[in-house]
Amino acid sequence: MKFLKYIFLGLLTIVLLAVLLVSFKFGTDGNNPYDHTIDTNLIPTFNEVTLDFVQEHNTKASLPVIASTLIDINNDGVDELFFGGGFDQQDQLFEFKDQGFKSISDRVKLPKKNKVTTLGAASADFDNNGFSDLIVSREDGITIYYNTEGIFTPKKIKYALADNATPLGFALGDIDKDGDIDIFISNYIRKKQMQGQNNFTKGYGPQSQLLLNNGDNTFTDTTANSGLAYNHNTFMGIFIDIDNDSWLDLIVAHDTGEVKTYKNNRNGTFKNMSNPTSNLYAYPMGIAVGDYNNDGKVDFMFSNTGSTAPHFLARGDVDESEFNSDWIFFENKGNFKFEDAADKVKVADFEFSWGAVMADMNNDGLQELIVAENYVEFPPHKLFKLPGRFLTQKADHTFVATEGKSGVTNKNYAITPLISDFNQDGYQDFVWVNISGPAKAFINKGGTNNYLQLTFAENAENIGAKIEVKTTSGKTITEDYIIGEGLVSDQSATLTIGLGKDSIKSVTIVYIDGTVQHLDNVTINSRVVVPKMITLEDEALDTTPIE
Repeated sequence: MKFLKYIFLGLLTIVLLAVLLVSFKFGTDGNNPYDHTIDTNLIPTFNEVTLDFVQEHNTKASLPVIASTLIDINNDGVDELFFGGGFDQQDQLFEFKDQGFKSISDRVKLPKKNKVTTLGAASADFDNNGFSDLIVSREDGITIYYNTEGIFTPKKIKYALADNATPLGFALGDIDKDGDIDIFISNYIRKKQMQGQNNFTKGYGPQSQLLLNNGDNTFTDTTANSGLAYNHNTFMGIFIDIDNDSWLDLIVAHDTGEVKTYKNNRNGTFKNMSNPTSNLYAYPMGIAVGDYNNDGKVDFMFSNTGSTAPHFLARGDVDESEFNSDWIFFENKGNFKFEDAADKVKVADFEFSWGAVMADMNNDGLQELIVAENYVEFPPHKLFKLPGRFLTQKADHTFVATEGKSGVTNKNYAITPLISDFNQDGYQDFVWVNISGPAKAFINKGGTNNYLQLTFAENAENIGAKIEVKTTSGKTITEDYIIGEGLVSDQSATLTIGLGKDSIKSVTIVYIDGTVQHLDNVTINSRVVVPKMITLEDEALDTTPIE
C-alpha cells in the first residue's frame, strides 16, 4: 500500500509541476517569439481612466462571453459605452465625461432584465429616425432597444430559436439592397448541453440564422434557402463587401471548425467559397477587419488558441495535419482568394485569444492589431495571465507587441477591445472589455500626426460603404464602414483615418447602391458627418470583382 501511495504522490507531483510550468510559460511575455525591435516614436501610449464596471460571470449558467458596444445615443459625436450584465447582473451604459466614465443607465431608461445573460450587442438605426438603436442577444432571444432622442424602448424580435441554441454575435447589413437592415445571428450550443471544449464533430452545435427584414423590422428566417444552412458552434460573422462588387458578402468564424467565406449571389443567397481554413480544424472566434497594407482589398485576422495549449490537448482526436492552432491572417488577394499571411506579418505564434480589432492608433496610416486574451474557464489562467496583445504595425507590414510600452497590459479575462476617440482629440482611445472582472479604459496620449474622422449614420444605406483617402504624398488609405468587428461586440460609427504628416488630396466614398460621393474641401484634423444624401453625385460603378 505504501508503494502505491508513493506512486500516486509522485504522479500527482508531476501533474502539479506540469500545470505550473505550462501556466508560467503561457502566462508571461516569454512566449513572444518575435523580434521586439521598433522605433519608439511609432508606439502609441495611453493613460488609464476611471471606468466602474465589474462583470459578474455565472460559470454554471452562462457562456464565457460578455456583450459590449459603442453607440452614440444623442448624435453629439461622442460614443457611449454599453456593457452586458451577467446572469444576475443588470446591463450598464456609460458616458465619457470629466476624463472618466459615468453610468447613465437610469437617465436613458435602459431596460431591466431578469435571470438572463446579455451575450452580444451592436448598434444600428433600424427604424431610420436618425438615432442609433441597440440590439442585444440573450439566452431567450434577440431584443432591439429603439432609441428616440436618447431614450430606449425595447421590442423583442419574433423568430424561431432552436432548443439547443444560444444567440451570440450579430452581422448587420442590407444584403438584398431593399433599404432595410438584415441580421445574421451566430448561434452557439447552450451552456448546459456542451460536450467539451475541443469537440470537432461535424454538425456539433446549432445552426446560425439569416433573418431577412420584411421592411417593417419584422423578420423572416431564410436560412434554409440562403446557402448558409450549416450546423456548428459560431461566435460571430460580419457582412462586408469582400470582392469590391458593391454587394455585402459574409465571413463567419466557427469555433472548433473553420472560417467560412460566403459570396453574395445578389438574389438573397450566398455561395461558400474556399479559403485557407476550408476543411481544417481550428478555434476561430474573434474577427478583426481592415486593409492592413492599403492595397484596396479588405483583410481579416482570426483569433485562435495559439501556443497556449499543447497540440495533443487542443486538437483532441483530430489528425495533426488537419489542425491549426495559430492565429490566422487572411491577406485578400482579390476575387475571394486569400493567403494566410500570419507568419509573414509575425502574428501566428501568439497565445490564446478572443476578440480582435484593427485600428490606426498612432495616425501613421497603418492599422494596429489589438487582441484580447485569457480564458476565464482555463485553469492555468487562474494563476498566470497573458498580457493582452497590443501590436503596433511597422512600415514593412509586420507587427510588434508593444502593450507594455504602451501602458495597456491587461491581465484580466478580456473578451474584446473597443476603439473610439472619447476625448475628441483625433487619436483613438480604447477599452478592454473583461469578463468576471473590471473593464479597463485607456485614453491615447496623442501625437503630431494628422488625421481625418468620418462619422456615419448607422443606417442600411451606409453599412458596407468603402472609403478611399488619397494624400498629397501619393498614399492611398482605405477603410470599410461595417458593424460587428471584435467579438459579440460592435465598434464606433466614426472612422479615424491616420494621415501621418500628409494632407488630403481627395476623399471618395462608395456606397453599396453604387453611389459615389466625393467630399470636397475636407481639411485635415477634422471630423465630417457623412450621412448618405439624395443630392450626392451619382457615377457609374464598375462592379467587376478585383482580380
